[in-house]
Amino acid sequence: MNLLLSGVAVTFGLFVAASPARAADIWGWSHLDKLAPAQKALYLGCYRAFGIILCLGGVLFAVDTLAFSNYHH
Repeated sequence: MNLLLSGVAVTFGLFVAASPARAADIWGWSHLDKLAPAQKALYLGCYRAFGIILCLGGVLFAVDTLAFSNYHH
């Protein structure tokens, strides 16, 4: 179950990091098109940062599950 959750986090994180504009269209604020270019760039940059952090978190969770599973007992 932990590996499935890690895979979902990595997949979602990669999608958001690779295409923050598309992710913002799907899950983001509905008034994104009305922002000034500088504000839109900052907003999408925050989306990209979120995707990278989510992807890294999923990878680290998978590594913790696989590598340190013997120590949790």
